[in-house]
Amino acid sequence: MSRVLRVVYFFENIAHERFVRSLTKRVARECGVEIEEDVRNATHGSKVWSEWRQFLKEIRKGWVPQPDVLVVVVDGDCRGAAKVRRQLEEEAVRIEPRFFCLVCAVPDPHIERWYLEDAEALPRVVPGARPRPLRYKCERDRYKNALRDAIRAAGVEPILGGAEYGEAIAEVLRPERMDRSFQRFWEDLRAAFCALHAAFG
Repeated sequence: MSRVLRVVYFFENIAHERFVRSLTKRVARECGVEIEEDVRNATHGSKVWSEWRQFLKEIRKGWVPQPDVLVVVVDGDCRGAAKVRRQLEEEAVRIEPRFFCLVCAVPDPHIERWYLEDAEALPRVVPGARPRPLRYKCERDRYKNALRDAIRAAGVEPILGGAEYGEAIAEVLRPERMDRSFQRFWEDLRAAFCALHAAFG
């Protein structure tokens, strides 16, 4: 019997958690691995980087069990997905270099873009929703407002701004329709699980 893999998450907010946990479970099923999850959430905003560093120190000290896969999710926030990913990786190596696998999800510019990118996914989850095509633009609340508006078109008020549908959207979206920042995360996560399955399966 293959070993259960420990996946530890570090999320910036609930919209990340709902969406990326569901994606991770989906990839695990597709790769034939069983996972157990440990979820940690930042308090959001400007503190996310200091909390990321503190979280890494807690792993180093053994206060958080050593993960097989550490999934960290932080928005690109107009700085560019590659730059943010590099900063996350550099902090991880500097503070705790023993990770078997670190997988970074950096939605560019914000997670709500991933909720909307496959225009057929949201209407499958919320019948009557009408996501509109959006050209990439880094503008505060652009994608948050677009997600709310798309859901409101179905006569539904999104209490969590749309995050409440994150799990279901992640289950039905088609990865090939998603943007480059999503593709990088999807491919890295699949590679991690497949490698661990080969090592421990």
